[in-house]
Amino acid sequence: MWQAWMNAILGLWFIVAAFIIAGSKTANITNGLVIGVVLLILGIWAAVSYKCWKNWVVAIIGVWMIVSGFWFPANYVASAANDIIGGAVIIILSIWAVFSRPPQPKEA
Repeated sequence: MWQAWMNAILGLWFIVAAFIIAGSKTANITNGLVIGVVLLILGIWAAVSYKCWKNWVVAIIGVWMIVSGFWFPANYVASAANDIIGGAVIIILSIWAVFSRPPQPKEA
């Protein structure tokens, strides 16, 4: 699923952005690094081995990124905007992946 790979790429972006646009706030840097690593791992895992719950977890991470854009004080507007816009894109891609996947056959 290409949506999961895109979420993994966004995870890489959050890792890089933690050093580029997060400013000097430790909370912003830590949030970007932790969420970036978790998103990278879950994105790759969801792409390689599809399970619906993985995309829902990634969507919850997207909600957190939107909340963190308002929660943590940012030195730069770009840092907050990165979290909010990135979180929205994560949610859209994750929910898209959930509903675009054909139903899995039930195991007996």
